[in-house]
Amino acid sequence: MLRLKYFAISAILLLCGLLCACSVGLEGTKIELKRYSPALSGGLSVYKGKKIYLMNFNNQAQNTTIWYYYSPDKKFTYGGDSLIHNYFWYSFQKAMMNLGMEVSNVDRPDSQAPAMWMTLKSITDDRFEGEVNLQKFGNLVFIKTYSVVAEPLGEKQRTPENLEKRAYDMTNRLIETILTDPEFKNAYFKAAAEMAAKQ
Repeated sequence: MLRLKYFAISAILLLCGLLCACSVGLEGTKIELKRYSPALSGGLSVYKGKKIYLMNFNNQAQNTTIWYYYSPDKKFTYGGDSLIHNYFWYSFQKAMMNLGMEVSNVDRPDSQAPAMWMTLKSITDDRFEGEVNLQKFGNLVFIKTYSVVAEPLGEKQRTPENLEKRAYDMTNRLIETILTDPEFKNAYFKAAAEMAAKQ
């Protein structure tokens, strides 16, 4: 009985240790992602005043943990004070609100706004890939995978400051790539117009 109890305690401690190791991100120099500020190029004023229901994002990227993503050589670890999919969700929310959009969420959804969510497919410090979905009145109307790639940096340029800035630049580029894509714009504005007409 004592041996069984000892085994159970040991198993629990081992499991806790493994979970901590995964969540702490022990690999590489830590790059904090807490200061994202939208910096999108022009041409997005058409979104001002438009509504969007930003649903929860989903992380299916096998090259990340729930807390961190990495450089391909594992020398750098990227993360902040929230889960990776939350970092991207809040970045999209901040960027869209910065454009003047009305952004609702799962806590207070706007049933008259096109709903969007993204599934992260692959995230490293030099490539972001995600699948974007749009729906209206609960029906899927658009699905497309987007990716952005960063220029390689020389070894001396790979400082935490430069890599943090590049991570935010990549985030801006991903958001901009989606919002400027003619196929996304067509699907979004068509859904928004149809939903507004039925109000």
